[in-house]
Amino acid sequence: MSVKWTDEQQQVIDLRNRNILVSAAAGSGKTAVLVERIFSMLTDPKKPLDMDGLLVVTFTNAAAAEMKERVEERLLAGLEQNPDSTLLQKHLASIHNAQITTIHSFCLYVIRNHFNEIDLDPSFRIGEETELKLLKGDIVSRVLEQYYEEKPAGFTDFIECFSGGKTDTGIEDLILKVYEYSRSYPWPKRWLEKCLECFNVQTVASMEALPALKFLGEYLKILSNELYESLKEALALCREADGPVFYDAAIESDLKFVAALLECTTLSQYEQVFKTLSFPALSRKKMPDVSEEKKNRVKNIREFVKKTLQEIQSSYFYTDMETMAKDIYHMRPVMEILVSLVTDFSRQYQQAKEEKNMVDFGDLEHYALQILVRDQDGVLTPTDAALQLSRQFDEIMIDEYQDSNQVQETILTSVSRTGEGRPNIFMVGDVKQSIYKFRLARPELFMEKYKIYQDISLG
Repeated sequence: MSVKWTDEQQQVIDLRNRNILVSAAAGSGKTAVLVERIFSMLTDPKKPLDMDGLLVVTFTNAAAAEMKERVEERLLAGLEQNPDSTLLQKHLASIHNAQITTIHSFCLYVIRNHFNEIDLDPSFRIGEETELKLLKGDIVSRVLEQYYEEKPAGFTDFIECFSGGKTDTGIEDLILKVYEYSRSYPWPKRWLEKCLECFNVQTVASMEALPALKFLGEYLKILSNELYESLKEALALCREADGPVFYDAAIESDLKFVAALLECTTLSQYEQVFKTLSFPALSRKKMPDVSEEKKNRVKNIREFVKKTLQEIQSSYFYTDMETMAKDIYHMRPVMEILVSLVTDFSRQYQQAKEEKNMVDFGDLEHYALQILVRDQDGVLTPTDAALQLSRQFDEIMIDEYQDSNQVQETILTSVSRTGEGRPNIFMVGDVKQSIYKFRLARPELFMEKYKIYQDISLG
């Protein structure tokens, strides 16, 4: 296959025997590079990888199917060039059993092979989405009813804080969202308890020392860098011969503001800078020789920067730091009620699923975690099952790594050889997506490695 790879792409294809993080933006040829890396490992002239020695994890069934199909196509192309290759024939025969799969399918594979190590009936079924939604709705309503009847201390304040109307729909949604987010951590109950500790703050200094706010500071720093680079691109377009020259002043003003953000080292400093946030209007002067494409590109960059900064301001700097610290401290009794509601919901929901011999996708992750990891006083050690799998997998590839949560990270690390001093995890994702998307994913996982590793960028 005569493909001309860039130096960065070739480096990704060739590097071995280390953990690798690849930052790959859309359109960078990520999938083609991943497929070529897999092919090169399967056909290494000195030490070819067996198909079952490869674990490739994606986050959708469609992505997994596409990846497997692309690998098969690459093997077939290789066989056309070398029709007598028994190695390629062997790989093609085993491609359909390859562990190129979603994280949940891999967890299911672990559970099916080790269900005797956990308290789970092997005839369990994965609940349908509608059935699980109805079950959650019934249980969360029942839990709230119990609290209305018992009226524990702080419950009335909790309702006043979070009730958005005449019904409890908003409160029920809040309980379910916190429950789901807690499940993205290996030990949800422990995470909820740690969250309560964050409400002991009484000063700005103690507030800024909170892990969540430290991460916020790191997030703002990286985001500011990204915005600064985008604005530099916009300014360069303005100054080209057919660029929208009269947009220059507004973009320069934005750059000055973002440059001030880059100088900040504390949230209090960010607060002061965001007090000055304003956006001069783009010039309406006619520019007869301007390229419409460049004009629209500058306008789109400007709109993206503007929207992002306004969202940051409204989300994190809607009041001064002193008021925010006091508000956090006074919210502790209310948060205790929320944690109690989530804990009671979690217990009753789990009981209901067990009675039906049913699991959800979150259960698949947590049962796999039970099988693969032991937690001894905060020290995580892989089980015999994890060590057995780590001996099987010579290479672990994680696609769309920015979408990983802490449970998935712990599971995949446990079956790697990192603990033996033989790192073999290959991660690829888009750092911009990790910054801009806050779902159940843990973008700080990507960002931690982004800081520690000398990452490779495909574009």
